[in-house]
Amino acid sequence: MPKKLLSLGSLILLLFVGCDIDSNENFQFIPLEVLSADLPEAFDQNEQHNINITFRRPDGCTFFHAFDISVQSTTERNIVAIGSVLTQDDCAENDGTGDAVLNFTALETAPYTFRFYTGVNGNGDPEYLEYIVPVR
Repeated sequence: MPKKLLSLGSLILLLFVGCDIDSNENFQFIPLEVLSADLPEAFDQNEQHNINITFRRPDGCTFFHAFDISVQSTTERNIVAIGSVLTQDDCAENDGTGDAVLNFTALETAPYTFRFYTGVNGNGDPEYLEYIVPVR
């Protein structure tokens, strides 16, 4: 038993000593501009739906990471596609678009409002593509 504890303790110590979070990070997270979202005409309540999202990739070093979903009310969602950007100098200038799938289940019977982040306007305010989808 003491050998197992010693081995476990050594492993944990090695993990913490070998992990230097503050130096040489080679990526950062950024919001991606959503270009379109393919939503159904209506959601079926309590069934999962796959929503295809197309976003702009600003360069060859930017990759889709996840969605940040902010619940505004019971049936309102603000959604930002999050990208991870490798911090290196040899990125292609513009790599076009990318696609990702957002899985969603409508639990309520009221229509859902989705706002997908598209970037900021000239005043620095966020802009969104807005879709309202009824539930059957």
